Amino acid sequence: MINKLLISSLMTIAIIFSACDGDSEGESRLETQVMLDNADYEGVISKLAKSANVSDEENLALGAAYMGRAGLSLSDLVKVIGDSNDEENAFGAFISSIEEATKESKTPLADLQNATASYDNVVGNKCNDNNISDSQKDLCIFKGLSQVMSTATTFSYIADDIGLVFDNEGTDDKLTASTCAMEYALNLENDCQIKVLDDNLTFASKLSYKKIEVTTNGKPFEYLLTDTSTVITKGYCSLEDFSTREDNTTNSDYHICPVNEDPNTKELTTGAILADALNNGVDAISGAANDDDMQDDINEFKKEVLASSGKSSNETITEQDIVNYLNEQNN
Repeated sequence: MINKLLISSLMTIAIIFSACDGDSEGESRLETQVMLDNADYEGVISKLAKSANVSDEENLALGAAYMGRAGLSLSDLVKVIGDSNDEENAFGAFISSIEEATKESKTPLADLQNATASYDNVVGNKCNDNNISDSQKDLCIFKGLSQVMSTATTFSYIADDIGLVFDNEGTDDKLTASTCAMEYALNLENDCQIKVLDDNLTFASKLSYKKIEVTTNGKPFEYLLTDTSTVITKGYCSLEDFSTREDNTTNSDYHICPVNEDPNTKELTTGAILADALNNGVDAISGAANDDDMQDDINEFKKEVLASSGKSSNETITEQDIVNYLNEQNN
C-alpha cells in the first residue's frame, strides 16, 4: 500500500511471530509454537480458539494461526511485502499479491477478520494512545496490516483483475458491476442495468438476501444484498448445504454462495469490510507509526479515497466514499 509502511512491516512481522517463541515456560506454549512452526494452523486454532481464558501470548499465536490458514504465513508475508515494495504502484501490487497468496484458502476473509480480533484482544483501543509501549505499537501496526489485508482480499471477491485498475491499464467489468450493486444497495442513483432475481433467498444459515443480476458490457454478474450492502460471496452452492460450494456450476438449483456460513457472526458485507479496514486499519497503523514520512504516505492514501467524494482528509470514510473511489479508479 505504501512503500515505507511495507518496509517497516517486515520488522513488525518478525517481532509479532517471535513473540510466540517457545522459550517461555510451559509445555503447552512449546507445543503451540511447534504447531506454528509446522504450519499446523488448524491444530493451533482448535487448541486455543474455544478456550475460556486466552492469554495475550495465546492471542498472538491465534493471530498467527489465522493468518497462516488464510494463506499468509511469515514467509508469505515477507514475500508479499517485499515484492510490493519493488513495484511503482505498491498498493495495486500489494492487493494482487494478497489475492494470489490467499486463493487456495477456503476462508481467507473470515480468517483475516479473526486474526484482527485476536490482536485486538491484546491492544484493544490503545492504538491511538500516545502512551502505549513499543511492543503495543508493533501489535497495532500488525493489527492494522491484517485489516488492510482484509481490504485486499475483499477486492479479490469483487473484481476479476484489480491490478488493471490500480495500474491504470484498463477497466474491470466485474468491478464495475460490483460497484453498481453497491450503489443499488445504498439507494444511490446509477445508470446500471440491474434486474431483481429473488427478493428472499434463504440459505442453510437461515440468513436471507435479495438476489440481483447486474449486466456490464453484455456480461451478467449476480449479487446477494442485505438491506444496506452487498454480501461477499464465493462460488456457488445449494440453499440447503454450504458444503456443496463449487467455483462454477450449471446446476440451476445452485446460487452464488455467501462467504459467511454462520448466522451468529457479523455478516461480511463489501462496504462494511472496506470501510472498517480503511478507517480502523489505517488509523491503527497511523497511530502507532513514529515516522513523519510514513504518516504522510498513510494520510495521502486516505485523502485519495475521501477526495473522490469531495471530503477533507480528516473525515471518516463511508461506504459511499468507497463507491465513489472505485468508480473513479475504474474509469
